[in-house]
Amino acid sequence: MKSLSLFASAIALAAAGAANASEAARDVLPATAAPVSYDIVLTPDMAAKTFAGEARLTFNVKKKTDRIVVNGADLTIASATLETGEAATVEVDKEGEKIAFVFAKPLKKGEHRIDVVYAGKIYDQAAGLFISTYPTASGQKSMLATQFEPGDARKLAPMWDEPAHKAVFNVSAIAPEGMDVVSNMPVEKQTPQEDGAVRYDFAASPKMSSYLLYFGMGDLDRIAADHDGIELGIVTQAGDGEKGRYALEETGDILDYYHDYFGVKYPLPKLDQIAVPGAGGFGAMENWGAILYFEPVLLLDPKLSTAADKQRIFSVVAHEVAHQWFGDLVTMQWWDDLWLNEGYASWMETKVADVLHPEWNPWLQSLGGKEYAFSLDSVASTHPVVQTVRNIGEATLAFDAITYQKGEAVIRMIEAYVGEEAFRNGVRSYMAKHAYGNTVSGDLWREVQAASDAPVTDIARDFTTQPGVPMIYVDSVACDEAKNVSTVTLRQGRYGTDAASKEKTLAWRTPVTAAAIGGEAVARATISGGAPQTMTVEGCGGVNINVDETGYFRTLYADEPFEAMKNGFASLSGNDQLGLIYDSYALGASNDAPFARFLALVDETPADGDAYIVGAVASSLARLNETFKGEPGADLYAAFARDWLKPAFARVGWDAKPGESENEAVTRTKLIGALASMDDKAVVAEARKRFASYVKNQNSVSPALARTVLSIAGAKADRKTFDQLLTLAKNAKTPREQRTYLSALADVEDEALAQRAIDVFFDKEITPVQLAPRLFGQLAGEHPRMVWDYYRANREKIDALLDPLENLRFGPGIASASSDPAVADELEAFAAEYLPESAKPTVATAATRIRFAAAVKEKQLPQLVEWLEARN
Repeated sequence: MKSLSLFASAIALAAAGAANASEAARDVLPATAAPVSYDIVLTPDMAAKTFAGEARLTFNVKKKTDRIVVNGADLTIASATLETGEAATVEVDKEGEKIAFVFAKPLKKGEHRIDVVYAGKIYDQAAGLFISTYPTASGQKSMLATQFEPGDARKLAPMWDEPAHKAVFNVSAIAPEGMDVVSNMPVEKQTPQEDGAVRYDFAASPKMSSYLLYFGMGDLDRIAADHDGIELGIVTQAGDGEKGRYALEETGDILDYYHDYFGVKYPLPKLDQIAVPGAGGFGAMENWGAILYFEPVLLLDPKLSTAADKQRIFSVVAHEVAHQWFGDLVTMQWWDDLWLNEGYASWMETKVADVLHPEWNPWLQSLGGKEYAFSLDSVASTHPVVQTVRNIGEATLAFDAITYQKGEAVIRMIEAYVGEEAFRNGVRSYMAKHAYGNTVSGDLWREVQAASDAPVTDIARDFTTQPGVPMIYVDSVACDEAKNVSTVTLRQGRYGTDAASKEKTLAWRTPVTAAAIGGEAVARATISGGAPQTMTVEGCGGVNINVDETGYFRTLYADEPFEAMKNGFASLSGNDQLGLIYDSYALGASNDAPFARFLALVDETPADGDAYIVGAVASSLARLNETFKGEPGADLYAAFARDWLKPAFARVGWDAKPGESENEAVTRTKLIGALASMDDKAVVAEARKRFASYVKNQNSVSPALARTVLSIAGAKADRKTFDQLLTLAKNAKTPREQRTYLSALADVEDEALAQRAIDVFFDKEITPVQLAPRLFGQLAGEHPRMVWDYYRANREKIDALLDPLENLRFGPGIASASSDPAVADELEAFAAEYLPESAKPTVATAATRIRFAAAVKEKQLPQLVEWLEARN
């Protein structure tokens, strides 16, 4: 998978992707030939940012033809020769990224080969073979890495660059003396060259898709361990190997769990995980046997890493290692079924965390991801989990919360429906049956249905081929005290945040669970359509719908059932508490229920309750505070929020306590950040005091708090503080430190300093080119109008810095930080002039979110003010 980066995740809220594409023909290669193997020799020139290449393409001709068409982009072909010695005429389709090798006589059916000599580019952006330049204590250094998903392997060599075209890769590289190299397989042979360089020949790969190929080169460290006959490695820039020790140790435990769960052992002799300095529109990429990460999601930095970073590293590693089965061993047939890779890896990362680190409460944390999916899936421009992808441009837009988080939530729902054992048996059968092959969604559902004898395919079809979020209305709960049972009346609708989505009726066969508050007996039913349906639940009193939040739907309680839920809030599980809070916030914002329900539930949430829930409430209060800024009642709301936040913060304090959990450490930073965003004088003053100490001695502030202190200092910066942060960034000795200081500048609230920050971000002498657009996008959160106007005026300069995953969603993502309807109009006009047809759903989603945010301010905030005034 690509783990989405923090900025990519933020802008994905405005990027629903290539939605509802028509059934036009896919832009795929002719079916006349298919690859068998590639022999590729690379000679990179890091200084010139070019490489020389030789590639032998071995392939089967399926139908007599005089031309072999492959993918190729930014490659200069010097020669192409058939095994007979016949030279090919080379035709290049630059726009279509295709190369045709044309011969005087048709090739017969059977195996052939073409030897190609060519040259290619080394990119600054994370696409194809790219370079990352980074600061070190001894000066600037550079590292090469590759990123090929969904369609950039064609930038390394001419090839059949489509997931269904699996082949064996034999990779060789000629590297300068002193450079280290890494690829999917171990080095098999090293041969010194006359000029002092060394040729490295890697072992043949298993049969795999082209986007999983990897090559890297640089001044590297590698720490390793043997685990069950598999060599595990962490590859870093020189000197940083030990920062990967935590990831290395966790990988062994993760592999043990996956070996058992999938019933198939990891099939390669080694598994390297490579930490690359820099940034991209993603966090990591699951190349088979050589997983690529950007440093913050693999390495623990003793100066800056927090408990949240540690959990994040585990999650990303678990996700990428899960891909070694879901995605690498068994691969989707085409990008329509990308979710078969990403949704399952997202689900597995949570599942294995629940086994290995239950103290983190991973399923509770996953509810935030489901909310993220709801936010995209609740507008008319959303798309189904299984979508029609016609070309690589549309495929880049498929990496969004629908594919990842909705995919994960649907899997969780179906597993809960059929049971863990039956679901696992279905997955094992799927893996065994399709190893080294390609599949579509139905292949998996058939195996799960066979293992469970439940109507899985119908439910899965509803939730993966239809877009949108079901709404389960709880109209009434009637208790029969004599029998101690309750009859719950339910019906189904659709949750939407725009009129178009609410008007378009869809029907899902939705598995619904219910239990009396405090009761253990769980009732189950499948609800579909708008007609009232009933469930019988053991027990009387309040009835909780969607027990443990395993279902993918919103629940809207009528007034009386909601009051019963609120009154019984303390008796609910943590998942049910947080699910009720999240639903109340969202349904209030969409005007489906009184927004005051959210604040009433905040009142019911104890400040000394579950650490993760306290942190989630703090984040929600801070988010609502941003909405309130400049609006009537803002001070009244901020006072309410601070009244809840301060007792929670008083319990955890500024500094870690002996024996506290990692979730408590994470919550501390959320509480500090929330209070600072509301200009709490004591918190801001303490953060400034600690920042002043940090400037003098960076070891004076604990790693757990350093980034939080720096962020607040940046947000509240005056010119002196801004200059201090800028000096720290200029003098940083590691990429992580440099990014931390620059990120603090991106939080600045002062308008004049924000304009200065933009100049800093696009100054190549200060900010790495890969990082510039991400910092610029971060600044949009505080200054949406300024950043949007700057982007429109400098579009070409900024777009040139983006990698392919960001190209079509960056502008809409910038705009979506605004709540000004005028920006929505400007975005639509901008898109009409500059963006292709495939970006329309992305633009529509962003425009809808802007107008929705404006409507919340106009219509829903007055309800909250009324509730707050009555409460006082």
